[in-house]
Amino acid sequence: MSLLFTQVKSQVTTRQAAERYGVPVNRSGMAYCPFHDDRHPSMKIDERFYCFGCHTTGDVIDFTAKLFDLSLYDAAKKLANDFNIQPLPPGQSAPIPKLPAAVIERKEEQRVLKILIEYERLLEKWKEEFVPSDPEDENWDDRFVHAVHHLPPLSDAIDRLFSSDPDERKAIMDSIRSTDTVAKIEAILNERCQEVKNDGPEKDRAA
Repeated sequence: MSLLFTQVKSQVTTRQAAERYGVPVNRSGMAYCPFHDDRHPSMKIDERFYCFGCHTTGDVIDFTAKLFDLSLYDAAKKLANDFNIQPLPPGQSAPIPKLPAAVIERKEEQRVLKILIEYERLLEKWKEEFVPSDPEDENWDDRFVHAVHHLPPLSDAIDRLFSSDPDERKAIMDSIRSTDTVAKIEAILNERCQEVKNDGPEKDRAA
């Protein structure tokens, strides 16, 4: 057992394991801690890991064991199997558990938040770019009207997804899922992206 632990820790960093198991690490080596309700990236991950929020710390085996709720030995076997460190003895194949539900949900929250922020930027641009020159003119640009109507609830949803209260984040995620909001927003963003691509050559020729 000690040989397995030594080989795993000498060949796999905690950062490598975290990224493989769905815990993104930014350029500064910080990540959202998967072991507590983390509002901002508070876990430093490199060879080892340490969370400045919940003070959890350890090596790559400790990290994997806690992430998948495994014994240290099973965590070491999983790492050896996933990183092809050494052939495991017959009958000693590593367990292949699923990612914890909390980690999966946090990744989905981050994905949705990224889309909502991109949409918010687009609406802010429309609100500024297509503001009526004459407020009394009834022929307002549809994009301006859309931005004025959707920006307040959108900004509220973004603020609530940044909340430290998991129940509040769950409520907004449930609401987003029930109305298929993300798919609709992605369609608008994709349409906008296509418009930009189509307009590019025309602008180049005009220049």
